[in-house]
Amino acid sequence: MSRPKIRRFSFPNGFVILFLIIILTWIATYIIPAGEYTSTVVNGKTVIQPDSFHYVKSTNLGLFDAFVAIPKGITDAAMLVVMIFMIGGAIRIFDGSGAIKAAIYKVSDTIGRERSGWLLAALMLFFGFLGGFPAMLESAIPFVPITMGVALSLGYDRVVGMSILFLPLIAGWSAGPSNTFSVGIGQTLAGLPLFSGIGYRMLIFVIFMAVTIFFVLRYAKKVRLDPTASIVYGSDSYQEQEIENESIPFTNRHVYILLTFIGIIAVVLYGTFNWKWGLLEMSVSYLVGGIIAGLLAGYKANKISDELLEGGKSIFVAAMAIGLARAIPIILEQGKIKDTVIHGISIALHGLPETLTAICMFFAQTVINLFIPSTSGHAMATLPIMLPLADIVGLSRQIAILAFQLGDGLTHMWFPTAGALIALLAFSKISYSKWFKFSSPYLAMMWGISILLIIGAVFIDYK
Repeated sequence: MSRPKIRRFSFPNGFVILFLIIILTWIATYIIPAGEYTSTVVNGKTVIQPDSFHYVKSTNLGLFDAFVAIPKGITDAAMLVVMIFMIGGAIRIFDGSGAIKAAIYKVSDTIGRERSGWLLAALMLFFGFLGGFPAMLESAIPFVPITMGVALSLGYDRVVGMSILFLPLIAGWSAGPSNTFSVGIGQTLAGLPLFSGIGYRMLIFVIFMAVTIFFVLRYAKKVRLDPTASIVYGSDSYQEQEIENESIPFTNRHVYILLTFIGIIAVVLYGTFNWKWGLLEMSVSYLVGGIIAGLLAGYKANKISDELLEGGKSIFVAAMAIGLARAIPIILEQGKIKDTVIHGISIALHGLPETLTAICMFFAQTVINLFIPSTSGHAMATLPIMLPLADIVGLSRQIAILAFQLGDGLTHMWFPTAGALIALLAFSKISYSKWFKFSSPYLAMMWGISILLIIGAVFIDYK
C-alpha cells in the first residue's frame, strides 16, 4: 500500500500576507474601541497632542469598505508607485548596457589573483554603494553570475560568490544614506526634508561596510586555505566549479554610461539638499539619466522604451505592495482605531527610557519585516503608527525612521519571505539551511551594532 502524501506547509507570499493583514485589521475595528487624539500643525507637520486621547463612537466599517481601501491605498501612494516604476526602468537601462559588468571585469583583471582580497573588498564597496545610494536590491540580482564567476575563479566557494554581492548590498541598503525606499518614503511620511540627517547614516554606512568586509574576507581566507572549511563542502554545488563567465571589454562607451550613472546620483543628492527636490524631481532625473544612458549605449528609441518598460515590470510587485500596504492605515483611520493602538503602545512604553523605547521599535520593525518583506510596503503599513508614537514618547521622528530602516533592512538577508534572498540562493545553489548557518553570526553582529547606533542616535538627539 502506498503511503498517503503529506502536504508540506507553503509559506504564503507577501501579497497574500498583506491581504490577510488587511482582513485582520478590519476585524480589529470591531474589537478595539475607537479613539482619537487631537492634532495640530507645527512647522508644516501634523503633530498629535500626547494628553488629548479620548474614546469616540465606533464607525462599524463594512467588509466592502475594507476592500475599497485597497484601490484607495494605491491612489494615495500613486506618486511613490510612479517613482518606483521610473527609477526601476532607468536602472534597467544602466545595467542592460553592460557598463557596470564590464567595469567589474576590468577591476578584476587589473588587481589580479594574488591580491584577490583587495578585489573582493572593492566589489563589496561597489555593491554597498549600489544598496545605499541608488537603493538597488532586487535589481542587483543580475550581477550574481559575475560575482560567482569571480569567486570560483579565485579559488573560493559559492558562499563567497553570493556574499560579496548580497551582504554589502543589504548593509548599504540598511544604512541607507539616500535609500529612496526606506529613508525617502519614511521622511516623506514624517514631513521631514528628504534625506535629512545623512551625516549619521553615512557613519552607519562606513561601520556596516567595515564589519561586512571583515566578516566575508575572514571566511574567504579560511575557505581558500582549507576547502573543507566551506559551508557547502561536500554538497553537489561545491563540485560544480565551472560557470559561464564571459569577459566583457570595458569601452569608452561604458565609461560615459558610468559617468552618467554617477552624475545622476550626484544631481539627485544635490537637488534634494539645495533645491528642495522631492519624489517627482527625483523620478524625472533618473528617467532622463536612463534615456541618456540608452543613447550612449547606441539604443534606438524603441529599445530604450522596451528597456524602461521591462525595468518597471521587474519591480511591479514592490510597487503594488505599497498600495496594498497603504490600505492598512486607511482601515485603521476609517475604523478610528489607529489612535487607540498608538495610545495602547504608548501606555506599554510609558516610563521606559527613550533609549529602550527606540530599541523596542527596532525589534518590532524586525519582526514585522518577516510578514511584510517589501520595504516600501512595510514603511506604509507601520510608520503611520510609529511616527506619532515617537511624538508621544519624546523621540525624534528621525530616530523612529532609523529604527525602521535598520529593523527592516538587515533581515532581508535572513528571512525566507525576502524574494531577493530566495532568488539568489536558487541561482547560487545554496540551501537555505546552509545560508542560515553562515549568515546568523553576521546578523547577530549587525543587530548588536544597530542597537549601539540607535542608542547613539538617542544620545545625540538625532534629528
